[in-house]
Amino acid sequence: MKQLLFLLTQDPRPFGERAGEAGRVSLLGMAAIFGVLALLWGAIELFHLCVWAAGRKKAKKQTQAEPSAPAETVELQPDTPDDGALGAAITAAITAARTEEGNTTGFRVVSFRRLH
Repeated sequence: MKQLLFLLTQDPRPFGERAGEAGRVSLLGMAAIFGVLALLWGAIELFHLCVWAAGRKKAKKQTQAEPSAPAETVELQPDTPDDGALGAAITAAITAARTEEGNTTGFRVVSFRRLH
């Protein structure tokens, strides 16, 4: 500690000069850090665009290779006329299950009936 204090007090330059140099070094360090962060951000964005373009190209090839399948029709018999919410819930559940399986073709619920 005494050596550091000795070095700090033995510099013949005035305090303003030393503080100015310290400020320049600090600004240079911060500029270097932000420059590297900007380069990293640019590289990540470039990778993002490459992955997005590859995924889009793959999806386009799949849609061109597979002919569009006709929409499925699910027939269920209605029990009461006030079952709109139940029909919406059934449609949402079927859509979620089909999406998880990777099936994106359309379908339509024509009617439904309760089993119990």
